[in-house]
Amino acid sequence: MARPKFFRDPVHLQLRYEAGDLTQPYSQASGADAQISWLVRKLVDCREFQRLRHIRQNGLTNLVFHGAEHSRFSHSMGVASLAREMYSCIERNADEQVNSDFKVMTCVAALLHDVGHGPFSHTLEEILKEHEIEFDHEDMTQRIIEEDSEINRTLKQANSDLPVQIVYYILKKRRRQAKQAEHWRYRIVSSQLDADRLDYLLRDSLFAGLRGGFDLSRLLDSLQQLDGTRIAVDRRSIVTVEAYLVMLDQMYRAVYYHHTTRAASVLMSSTIRRAFELHRNGDKEIFPPEDHSGIHPLRALAEKGQRIELHLYTRLSEFHVWTLIESWTRHPDKVLSDLADRLLSRRLFKTIDVDAAQRKILDKLEDYAKLLTKDALSHVDDSTVDYYVSVDEPDRTSYKRYDWRSESPDESIWLIGDGRDPKPIEDNPQSKIVWALKDTKYFHRLVVPAEIKSTLVAQMKDSIKKLQEGKG
Repeated sequence: MARPKFFRDPVHLQLRYEAGDLTQPYSQASGADAQISWLVRKLVDCREFQRLRHIRQNGLTNLVFHGAEHSRFSHSMGVASLAREMYSCIERNADEQVNSDFKVMTCVAALLHDVGHGPFSHTLEEILKEHEIEFDHEDMTQRIIEEDSEINRTLKQANSDLPVQIVYYILKKRRRQAKQAEHWRYRIVSSQLDADRLDYLLRDSLFAGLRGGFDLSRLLDSLQQLDGTRIAVDRRSIVTVEAYLVMLDQMYRAVYYHHTTRAASVLMSSTIRRAFELHRNGDKEIFPPEDHSGIHPLRALAEKGQRIELHLYTRLSEFHVWTLIESWTRHPDKVLSDLADRLLSRRLFKTIDVDAAQRKILDKLEDYAKLLTKDALSHVDDSTVDYYVSVDEPDRTSYKRYDWRSESPDESIWLIGDGRDPKPIEDNPQSKIVWALKDTKYFHRLVVPAEIKSTLVAQMKDSIKKLQEGKG
């Protein structure tokens, strides 16, 4: 008997796929596990999937947590493996017969769910939207799956309808437009308790050097399905679910929204925004044409957004962007060269935490920060100071509770078993933790150059004191 194919993974240790001759057609693979193995092994070697090796999972988090160098490739491999386990556990606990086609689709969709991400992922997406450039990584995922690509051709080798079926997992709006019936299998790929979150929590915390976690094995063994449309958890495992939700909240506060991580993202945003602005104003040196290939893929993305030619987009990785940033350190535009040099040498912006309720103070500080910046940096004026001073306002809801009024599919985590009626976890009176996580948390910060932070902090303390004394 042929030896199975193993992928060594730092989180899940050993990802095992069935042995099989990949030169044989998909139809020769017998059973769900063999079919999953055939497709996963083929898809992993596709050019568009290999590109994910060159896109970090957490954008610029590695500038703060030096171990966070892992890629979207490794994350996607973990998600596919977890999706397979989740599917098997749910069918086993529901005492249902395995649906091979559904299981294959679920695992493949989990593998491909991030294939449309660009360099620096959400950071670049935010920059494009600020410039009113239409772009959504999920729409790019759809294009890679459905248009002419190695991934599309591989999927069609298995089933000509498979690309469309996979896109239903990625885009909820496509499911609704096609009047595709909801099914719990879609929630494995996208929900508040999906394979994506389970993997990135464990993976990101490991590489960020954080200790802690939740009992993944118990959580998987407790999975059920409810009404054929939702994922549920055995009520006796509520503590495990709470641990998972607490870890999710902690990772956002400690890593994803860490003040220096956000400062690095703002600096990256300013750098690329300045480059885009100069390009729009006719600077042909911003995106030099690549040898033998014509247009630079980042230029194509800046000009066309998600209408970019697919063959250009699927070449675009973080290597392209960092090479440009290094070249911009010598650009004649003083703002661009300074921003690029700060980013490349890790002279990051600084942040000042502000109380969102004290908006009057925040506005006053922002205006004062701009004055200080123009005085401290001779190359900055009224037209460019916004590249250096901004208010960062990310927000996060760690748990979205059930809302019967919403037209969106219910994403609550439901508890079942123990002879009681099913309930969303937030309705369980014993789950005080979930109630504490259901409110949106805001992280208002003023982002400024390091040169002016100390002066600005002193001004902030003075403003708060005057406000408290009724003089502000």
